Amino acid sequence: KTSKATMGAGESAPASSQGGPANSARGASSARGSSGIPVKLNVYQPSQAQQQRQQQQQQTRTAGTNTVSQVPNVPGFGVYHSGVVIHGREYTFGGGGSGTGVVEHAPGAAYGQKNGNWQYYKTVDLGTTKLNSSQISQALSDLRGMFPSKSYDLMGKNCNHFCELFCMKLGVTYPGWVNRAAKMANSFRGGTDFVEKQKAVIMEQERKRKEREEKKKELKLRQGQLKPEAPQGAKGVVLVQVNCPSGNKVRRRFRQTDTLGDVMEFVYASDAEVKRKGFELIQRMPRMVFADHTKTLAAAGIRGQANLFVRKK
Repeated sequence: KTSKATMGAGESAPASSQGGPANSARGASSARGSSGIPVKLNVYQPSQAQQQRQQQQQQTRTAGTNTVSQVPNVPGFGVYHSGVVIHGREYTFGGGGSGTGVVEHAPGAAYGQKNGNWQYYKTVDLGTTKLNSSQISQALSDLRGMFPSKSYDLMGKNCNHFCELFCMKLGVTYPGWVNRAAKMANSFRGGTDFVEKQKAVIMEQERKRKEREEKKKELKLRQGQLKPEAPQGAKGVVLVQVNCPSGNKVRRRFRQTDTLGDVMEFVYASDAEVKRKGFELIQRMPRMVFADHTKTLAAAGIRGQANLFVRKK
């Protein structure tokens, strides 16, 4: 997506770091360490040309122009644009287009810099995220829906708000000075803090994510305790399909000498919603309830193939 120049505002920052912006080479060295994937924040300040334009436009400040001149002149505060650098790419947010306003580009190529709005200021090392590549992609997908281009607001929902929420999802701390002036200006006009409003949503998403991860770990542990599956083509093999409460249909080969308890252990290892000994297996046609888990499949009349269902007790 191509959008108009974006910006954010914040309190004056510490002295600039040396060596230029985090770039694709450094950001991707960003090879993943044992503690996680490195995360950096590139911060930009208005170019001299933009500062001159800002001074000229102070008296003609209008809402919706998406320019630096909209930010009130607050002594001791600076105006900044930022982008989160991870996996050798820089992510930020802007308005002026259609669809999502979340964009990515090569680190250091400041968004809006082509028309001379921004110049590199400093790179802030934010530490590492414990999320893997798939989880990072999911976090970005969530944010793309949360930040449509048309929702951009200089003081209430700018590039820095996006970066702060992205950092929150990554589990790293966004430096408050970067966007403090815009937040203060938004408060003066009676606006609500978009980041604060979204914290509860993101915290709930994170809780559910961790819950899913814990369930996966638990199921993997349970699966490691199962008896070996009967080899394909072996004599007396029964192919059992079980319809789980979660909606999953799982299949496994059993020997006729295996017990109904072995099948139930397989169900327990396949669906986190079931509790050991908290369910029974049923067959619908002909209808049968398999309550005695000590019976072998042969003794229970299960041969060849079986389509079973789980019924919670």
